[in-house]
Amino acid sequence: MDYDLTRLGWREFEHLSQALAKCVLGPGVSVFGDGKDGGREATFTGQVPYPNGQQPWDGYGVIQAKFRQRSQGVSSGTEWLERQVEAEFKAWLHPDSKRGQMPQYLIFTTNVPLSPVPETGGIARVDRLISSYANNPKIDLKGWAVWHGDEICRFLDIHDGVRRAFAHFITPGDVLSRLLTTVSDADAETAELIRAHAGRELLADQWVRLGQAGAKTDDQKTRLGPVAVDLRASFEKRDTQPQIERAPIYKEGPNSYATRVASYILERGDTVLCPSRYTSAEARNVVLIGGPGQGKSTLGQLICQAYRVALLDEEGEHLLTTEARTVLHALRRNFTEIGLQPPQGRRWPIRVALNQYANSILGGEDISLLRFIAGRVGHRSSVPVTSIHIKRWLRTWPCLLVLDGLDEVVSREMREEVMARISDFLLETRQIDADLLVIATTRPQGYKGEFHSGDYETLTLAPMSDSDALHYAERLAAARHRDDPEMRDTVLERIRTAISEEGTTRLMRSPLQVTIMSLLVERRARLPQNRYELFDAYYDTIYAREVDKPGVTGQLLADNRLHIDWLHQHVGLLLQTRAAQSRELDAVIEDGELRQHIRQRLYEETEDHEEADVLAGSLLEAATDRLVLLVAPNAGYIGFEVRSLQEYMASRALISGPEAEIIPRLESIAASSSWRNTWMLAAAGIFTHRPHLRSDLITALRSLDSRDAVTMLLVPGAQLALDLLDDDFTRHHPRFHNLLVDYAATLVGRPPRIDILHRTAHSLASAAQRHEQARIRIEHAIRDALSARDARLLTALGVLSLLAQATGPGSSAARRLLDTATRTLRAEERSAAAVLSSQYLSGIIPDLPFPSFDVVKESNLAQYLKDHLPAGDAAELHTLQQFLHALEQHPVQQVQVEGIIIPVVEPSIPLDSEEALAATGDAKSIEACINVINAQQITSWQITMTFTQLLDMLAYPSLLPPDDLNVTGIS
Repeated sequence: MDYDLTRLGWREFEHLSQALAKCVLGPGVSVFGDGKDGGREATFTGQVPYPNGQQPWDGYGVIQAKFRQRSQGVSSGTEWLERQVEAEFKAWLHPDSKRGQMPQYLIFTTNVPLSPVPETGGIARVDRLISSYANNPKIDLKGWAVWHGDEICRFLDIHDGVRRAFAHFITPGDVLSRLLTTVSDADAETAELIRAHAGRELLADQWVRLGQAGAKTDDQKTRLGPVAVDLRASFEKRDTQPQIERAPIYKEGPNSYATRVASYILERGDTVLCPSRYTSAEARNVVLIGGPGQGKSTLGQLICQAYRVALLDEEGEHLLTTEARTVLHALRRNFTEIGLQPPQGRRWPIRVALNQYANSILGGEDISLLRFIAGRVGHRSSVPVTSIHIKRWLRTWPCLLVLDGLDEVVSREMREEVMARISDFLLETRQIDADLLVIATTRPQGYKGEFHSGDYETLTLAPMSDSDALHYAERLAAARHRDDPEMRDTVLERIRTAISEEGTTRLMRSPLQVTIMSLLVERRARLPQNRYELFDAYYDTIYAREVDKPGVTGQLLADNRLHIDWLHQHVGLLLQTRAAQSRELDAVIEDGELRQHIRQRLYEETEDHEEADVLAGSLLEAATDRLVLLVAPNAGYIGFEVRSLQEYMASRALISGPEAEIIPRLESIAASSSWRNTWMLAAAGIFTHRPHLRSDLITALRSLDSRDAVTMLLVPGAQLALDLLDDDFTRHHPRFHNLLVDYAATLVGRPPRIDILHRTAHSLASAAQRHEQARIRIEHAIRDALSARDARLLTALGVLSLLAQATGPGSSAARRLLDTATRTLRAEERSAAAVLSSQYLSGIIPDLPFPSFDVVKESNLAQYLKDHLPAGDAAELHTLQQFLHALEQHPVQQVQVEGIIIPVVEPSIPLDSEEALAATGDAKSIEACINVINAQQITSWQITMTFTQLLDMLAYPSLLPPDDLNVTGIS
């Protein structure tokens, strides 16, 4: 059988050549990874059974791979290969060559097919060229071979294991139809099931989710392909990271880079990732982190569609329906429009919504992830799909698994259970040597690093730039108004104006925001100025659109606005509360339960049961069929398809009702990560609609941070002040803006917390650039921290270093202040700052040496705490025993840096949460631990930092909202 070797790419062709060399020449072949290899992909020393057992080579040999891309010029493959071979010999013969030992035996592997015609064919020509160099006394080559394209195909016929590992690259034509001849243990039934699943999911995933939540005209939904864009994300690039060639890489900082997510992940997938062949120490999988509406799920959807397009090749199109073929062709065009290159490796994609999987577990099923996937693949299939089918396919063919929405599994216990089952699944796939790429998505709020850094590289979605926002708006307008060019141009002109104005450009930093703004400018002259106003205007716009339509439903909506508002707010807050309290994982409510709630409200208004029953049904139908913020994703259930709209409606509910209850209500949920976006929207709503409560809201932040010893250590209120500054809805209210700056800047005057240090610097830098008064206040806070000469000085140095890298009026002043501060550091301060910079801030604090660590003592965090307990605290030690036991897995190295002893803690070790959570139920345990740590000692700042992060991760009960948060009493 012939194989398509051109799809491999140069790196995977090198890997295939190395694998064949081991099979043909024997296990003694040594292979080399990516990077400078001295002209060698592999070498051998001694006797190898080649070209045959009777005439074996015996000596030092080199294998070199020569891969030719399809588009490399018009010259013949033979001419190209001759140039490559000649260049290699010249490199060996160069007087300054650093290639080392000259080989006695040489093998060139190439994907180029060579003609076998005697004397004039490609094989003969290349052989003559090598022979001409072989007689050179400086080379003295004893034997050589050229494994050209046809020869490699024959090797692949023989060596089944190599053929399997690279099948998704090299299988030509209709992949699934040829599977039986490519992979021996895949039966026809499994291949048919996978093809059917890929075709069904191609159709099911063709729609953008927001297209079903109001951004549609009449019954027209928005397709993914015409509006798809590849979003930008940042990541930390390390020396051992796999090389990326096609995806764009942008340098952002000393060790910080950005890329386009879909391109980056598709190229990552063009690598053989089975454990037996993936030798890199770098993580193979990706966790994608992004805020509400930033497009995490849509990117997962886009990547899956790209793989389905690659898998359902042209030759197999006759097996698809006309509708599926139409979608397939359209997606190919759409991907070309946005410059998204198709994957070379044709993985089978499967997407799992983690909240749905969690619901299956919560429902009492002892269901493994493998069985859950089997159920998803078998949905609407005439043939039952079992775990055996899926496991066989995972063993047979490379796959992509998208684990979408870890943040929607709110319960800590259920999240741990889900992660445990994911871990079991990944362990099982490793046992069968599966070539699996995993992409996980989550919001940053509440994410505690569940996807371990050793297995997952982190990509963090960046706010959309003006150019990216405009590009997406152009595609959206072209798709929505393809039959109305005048409206399309009007929308784009207004969008360009909105992007150019300071007040509205901040509201176009995510695809969801751009989508909503594009809908608003179709009908509105005045644009919103904060996120709450953005959703408010969106809701009002689609409501007015439906009221303006003739007919009974339009009149019904016009007459019952208060009831419809209550319905959306009630459902939003009820679902948000249930999720936060872990009673419900799915963001839906049973149709019957919701009808009963509506009936009760209407009966209180009308005192007529029959009228209330009829009107309840009509209002629910109007809300779900016409306004479509609420939808029925499953029969008998109702919910918000777009989570941000649920949070917006919940925020409206929170700031309604008796005014005396609003601030206490917000204070009770302020520190909960599951309420964070809702709380931020509610805060913006207060500044918009309840101006007399602004002072009370800011006062509540300070009150939150003085609730007990834990909140005084974690200061969740100060962190919320940072978030409020980022939203910048106080820019027209200088007094309140300055109050927020003052309180957020108190974070500079605390010992370092790496998890929030970067965010603190970014938020304060943005505030300083926008307002001169803010810059002065922030600089004053930094100077205070620098003068403290304790652990707070390290935070100030870190913030200063990040501010100095920013652009704007404050950066030059920050650089001057940083230079002065670093020149006046004492010995112990300098050593501690060097550890902070090198271990956590990628060396951004200038003029500090990379510390040379001399380990003095090794222990764990629990032992360190015991050793530093004040004399006579035996009672506290007894109270702490359970909690200390949970800390024993956290290693501590006490190191000597320039003569100074500093404890160094590994921050990424997971905590035994079950034991630690049990211990945190006793406030005395926590307060005793806090008392042990002297946060003012600059040389023990890492212990303070680590312990603080552990407390934050454990979600100490005092930070959680009450179970009796009033829902029904909110009007």
